[in-house]
Amino acid sequence: DLCGYDIYRRKAGLPYHGYDLEEEAKEAIAQIQGSTMVSLEKLIPLYQQVVFCERAGIAGAFVECGVWKGGCVGLMALANLRHGAAPRQLHLFDSFEGIPEPDANVDGQAAVDFALQAGGKADGQLVPLKDQYGGVGTLESCRELIEVKLKYPSEQITYHKGWFQDTLPKNTVGPIAILRLDGDWYESTKVCLDHLYDKVVSGGFVIVDDYGAYEGCRKAVDEFLETRPVYLHHLDRWGRYWMKP
Repeated sequence: DLCGYDIYRRKAGLPYHGYDLEEEAKEAIAQIQGSTMVSLEKLIPLYQQVVFCERAGIAGAFVECGVWKGGCVGLMALANLRHGAAPRQLHLFDSFEGIPEPDANVDGQAAVDFALQAGGKADGQLVPLKDQYGGVGTLESCRELIEVKLKYPSEQITYHKGWFQDTLPKNTVGPIAILRLDGDWYESTKVCLDHLYDKVVSGGFVIVDDYGAYEGCRKAVDEFLETRPVYLHHLDRWGRYWMKP
């Protein structure tokens, strides 16, 4: 109209933010709710990033390190099934037992408080903390969501069960189009960048869920990017992403 506004009726449900592909993304998000704790401000851009990779011909797998119950991987799978010419290879790295202890020497007070509230310590040991937010994400729960509910072909999915420090040095992942890191702590973030970043293709995306949440995660990213200057885009107050040059 003359005031420059578009007026239309929208569906009831999640709040409207004005993102491109928002309603389509929300339809997909509705299918993975309960399997992710990630905010809408992170989920809609994740859907958009997959669509971009499909439309722009950005080759490679979709990889997540720290998957909980598989919601984010499930969302990437749904975007691929709708917009891709063929199913992509999905790689899920997780202990499937919970997150390990943070290290008080590097991860900051918020991480220490988290560990203590979970009844654990902050000694940096590879032992799972007691879950506080809806139960441990098991490998079986991820399979139930992605393979059974969403019907993504199982032959395109690889589950890497174990601590990142054990599984990542032995990984055989090929080129990566999207690398999503949700490991919370310094060591968990650093080991992922050390072993997977060079496999991300030019034009691919790197997403860090906890950059603004925990000092250790931020430190690991900042140190890694000291010699690889990129612009970090905000997702929400905690999440950041960049496109690899």
